[in-house]
This record gives sequence, structure tokens and C-alpha cells, in this order.
Amino acid sequence: MSDELPDHLKLKLLRKIMSESLKKSAEEKPEIVDPESLVWSKLSDEKARELMEKAKLLYPDKYKHAVLVFYYLLRNGVVKEFDGYTTLTLLHRLGIPVKPDLRIRFVKRGREVDLKEYLE
Repeated sequence: MSDELPDHLKLKLLRKIMSESLKKSAEEKPEIVDPESLVWSKLSDEKARELMEKAKLLYPDKYKHAVLVFYYLLRNGVVKEFDGYTTLTLLHRLGIPVKPDLRIRFVKRGREVDLKEYLE
């Protein structure tokens, strides 16, 4: 048997190898990610989103710096997502004194009620 392949098979193999290498090179290109959208996608609960919204409204100049710090922590693998407590702690450490809205909930027989109905 001959070690030499026919020309049409060589051409098919070459095309296949080239297409695979192009796919790999396309996958290796780093995506340009907006730090703010990445940080917002990693906020795990409603309280974290609320705190970031308040920081954005009350301290817009410091908010940009906070987003970059959060992005750095995510990119380097220090944290995978931010919950409300972690977000509050980090914002306070960065000098952004955001306070969460407090809401007292009264639950009676499995449903939320107001104080007057709760005391009855």
C-alpha cells in the first residue's frame, strides 16, 4: 500500500484542519466586556441590586470606582457573585455609605399582614 493520499483527500483534510484552527482562534479571542454589566449580572439577590442602584443615584462618581473594584474581584476569582451583605460591606469599605431600606414584615398564618391585623 502506498503512504501517499490522493489529492482530493489531502485537500479535504487541509480544509478541515484550517476550519478547526479558525474556530479555535475565534474562541480564544477575549470578549470585550462592559465591567458594569458583568457586575450587575453577578448580583445574586434583590438587596444587592437595591444597594447598587442607591449607590449609583447618590454617589455617581464613587459608583464608577466601586464597579471597577467589583469587576477586579470577579475577574481575579476572589468572588463568584455578590449577595446583599457582601455588597453592603464592600461599598462601606470603599467609602460609599449606602443604607438599605428597612421593611418590617409581619406574617400571620402564612401571609403578610399589617401591624394592626397581626396584633389581633
